Amino acid sequence: MSQRTRVGTFLKTLGNSGQGKVVPGWGATPVMAAVGTLLLVFLVIMLQIYNQSLLLQGFTVEWNGMG
Repeated sequence: MSQRTRVGTFLKTLGNSGQGKVVPGWGATPVMAAVGTLLLVFLVIMLQIYNQSLLLQGFTVEWNGMG
């Protein structure tokens, strides 16, 4: 047998309140698309710097290790 406590009842209402509910519409899709696009742009810039196809003045890229 399990005991009922005030804390347990409170936590149960917090944990199961939104289970199975789906918000109609696009939801957070535009935000995730924007974040994904910014990450893609960042990675492309890093790849271009690594391949030295994007040259920055006063910035040399040496991949020989530390020191």
